[in-house]
Amino acid sequence: MLAAALLSSSAHAENRPASSGVFAEGALGGAGFIGSAKSAAEVGPAIGARVGYDLFSWLSIGAHLTASTHEATVPPPPEGEYFQMYTAIGEGRLGFRVRRIAVFAQGGAGFAMISSNVLSKVGITEPGESVSFAITAGGGFEYQLANRHYAFGIAGEWASFAQFENTQSVTVNTFLRYTY
Repeated sequence: MLAAALLSSSAHAENRPASSGVFAEGALGGAGFIGSAKSAAEVGPAIGARVGYDLFSWLSIGAHLTASTHEATVPPPPEGEYFQMYTAIGEGRLGFRVRRIAVFAQGGAGFAMISSNVLSKVGITEPGESVSFAITAGGGFEYQLANRHYAFGIAGEWASFAQFENTQSVTVNTFLRYTY
């Protein structure tokens, strides 16, 4: 009798749809540069926050803020210098869900800011230049927990920064999402 009750309650939980509407997401991972900027900066930690709204079960819009820290590997002097890259992106997300697993693709545009001119030594930034137009594209998957408001996942994102000599970066992170 107890086994039948547990099986029916777990089957019911499995069929519950994921929440949709307003959501917030926190992410932690790593970011690295590719292309010509790869030799000028080390891979560093990245943190991000995302808020948005699910227009449909397969389409969301929102805003994404990220920050990452990198050690500059430019010729001395200076040595041991670090810089931060900050981005603010407006984005859209397309996805589909099969039971508790969701797969998505996302992309957007916005702005990036670099905290230091240390990369001007290798021609990535110009003196006094600290802001760039940015575009992003990426995707990942998420797993809906038993509580339909929560999901966690893994995502990857490519970004291009036009004013920083078309510098590109790749970020991989894990995230926790809460949908109200």
